[in-house]
Amino acid sequence: MGDVNRSPVLFNLKNVYGQTVSDQVEVKFYNQRSRELNQRFLVSPEGKRATLPGVPTFPYGLAEVVINPTKYRCKSTFVNVPYGKTAEIDETCFVEPAKVKPVFPSFAEIQSSQRWSDLRRVLQNSGLRDEPAWDRLDDPQKAGLFNLYAKMQREVVNAGRPVFSFVDRITDFRPARIFAVVQQPLPDLVRGFGKGFHVVSGALHEFGEGWNLMDSFKTFDSAGNLQLTFARNSAGELKADIDMDDYQGIKHAADVLKHKITSKETNPYDIHEILIYFQGLDPGYLLV
Repeated sequence: MGDVNRSPVLFNLKNVYGQTVSDQVEVKFYNQRSRELNQRFLVSPEGKRATLPGVPTFPYGLAEVVINPTKYRCKSTFVNVPYGKTAEIDETCFVEPAKVKPVFPSFAEIQSSQRWSDLRRVLQNSGLRDEPAWDRLDDPQKAGLFNLYAKMQREVVNAGRPVFSFVDRITDFRPARIFAVVQQPLPDLVRGFGKGFHVVSGALHEFGEGWNLMDSFKTFDSAGNLQLTFARNSAGELKADIDMDDYQGIKHAADVLKHKITSKETNPYDIHEILIYFQGLDPGYLLV
């Protein structure tokens, strides 16, 4: 169809920080009027917008655009290229967890920085008092911990006291959750702070033999919400299963950003991206 009007399209693919990515990106146009007008581009933006030349315009300008980066999740969007004007595709993408590596603050930084003072206290109480002990946690465990620490430092009860300050020690580190011994007032304070938390079912949370399930609460975030589920044993010890967004938040992010997400298990690197993109909350480590 050589008689079709065409125009360049400006292409800008950003990360969750709003920076244009430096990555090799395959961009496919599936024209909604004619298969003969389908196109494929291979671009390497290298931190700046790319120009996609010769894209059909009105009345053949409507196309589904599938964006397949190398280090970021594949996503799709639609563009309707007008006649005589330059259209623009401006999208944000999450990293592809399997293709990135985390860069965490060093153990020395955790020991010296005021930002990590509460985390430092809990790590010491949890037996992670030196660098070899800290390094026994794998990358997903560390990422999950930094995600939770950032979120729990922001969420407050009791006239502004951060939720994390009620954590005494962590008994189990997992990629998307921690199990922690917490201070006795926390459940009642969370229950009484209706502006920040609401009651949800905790039926799927297992604490093991000897623990009796209590209540469970979630923040109101549409993506990246914090859930606190409490249990008590016969000695009166209080434990919390603290997790981020099991699955629904990831589904929400997928719907909004058109990611193809198939796993039912939350990846901590996805939570990293959700916290930054949806909440402007930096967990304190990078994914490169």
